[in-house]
Amino acid sequence: MKNKIMTELLKALRTGVLLLALCSLAAGSRTAYAAEEEYTYTVKLYAGNQGELSEGGIDVRSESAHVEYGRDCTTISGLKYGDTLYIRPQEAAAATDARYYVRGVRRSGRDNSEAEAPTFRVACDRDYVVAYGISGDMAAYRVNYLDMDGNQIMESDTYYGNIGERQYVSSRYVEGYQPQALNMVKTISANEAENVFDFLYVPVGTSLPETTPPAPTEPAAEEGGGAAVPPEEDAGAEIPEEDIPLVGGDAGVNIPDDEAPQGQQELVDLDDENVPLANMVTEKQGLRMGYLPIYVGIGVAALMILGASAIYMKKRHKKPAVKADGEPETGESGQKKS
Repeated sequence: MKNKIMTELLKALRTGVLLLALCSLAAGSRTAYAAEEEYTYTVKLYAGNQGELSEGGIDVRSESAHVEYGRDCTTISGLKYGDTLYIRPQEAAAATDARYYVRGVRRSGRDNSEAEAPTFRVACDRDYVVAYGISGDMAAYRVNYLDMDGNQIMESDTYYGNIGERQYVSSRYVEGYQPQALNMVKTISANEAENVFDFLYVPVGTSLPETTPPAPTEPAAEEGGGAAVPPEEDAGAEIPEEDIPLVGGDAGVNIPDDEAPQGQQELVDLDDENVPLANMVTEKQGLRMGYLPIYVGIGVAALMILGASAIYMKKRHKKPAVKADGEPETGESGQKKS
């Protein structure tokens, strides 16, 4: 009997070991397959109702990405996590109705007023739509691309936006350089001299300092998009370049590794230096005013409770008048005085 029991236990043990080995083998196969077949992402840009797309305005630094242009939808597929996608809305689309102008891009399903930063590092599938504005009081704004000494490394761009609206602006890909910030945002002023977006660049592989770029040493071109100016011989460390293609408007150009330099920011708000304190005060005032009815209600309730308590205590402690002989005093009608 004991031998039979031992035999059954050994069979069960061998079966368990075999199942464990098969599960480990299957898990290892899945891990190897996942590593071999890395997941890629897709970003789509739709034209929206007031315009159509053009074949341009999109650059992506990637080994595997592919851009398929269309009039109503442009698809960027094969993107890997961390790839940088540059979208220049004013060059990627054009308004077909004279009452509108290209303002930027927005997430699908959101309003045109919710335009957002057009250049980003890929982390998921996304759908964007070109955001349009209704032409009103327009003012020009200039975008400069500068090195640490204030020299232009690419011709400036000039665009137009509505006065008083917050305008998002994308940096550009400049061969051999990395921008301090991928995007900037600023409220368009009626004074066009204030409508300046200065993107600071350093050579690839150089850490970005926390400093404000100096003013350009040469007048900015009114319109542009010209070729990049190569770094000067004494610009600093040697710039490594790898065989990673730039997909999009300048397809076929070999570019350096896109590892984000230390200190690079996704978005710089140029209005922050002027309005954060005012915004904070306004928000606090609004918060206090929002709670005002509650405070009033609490105060009224407290007063009512205090009044009722005072009346109750007065009645409780009031004693009837008594005569000298100890009998309660009565009024003319014979009733005891209360």
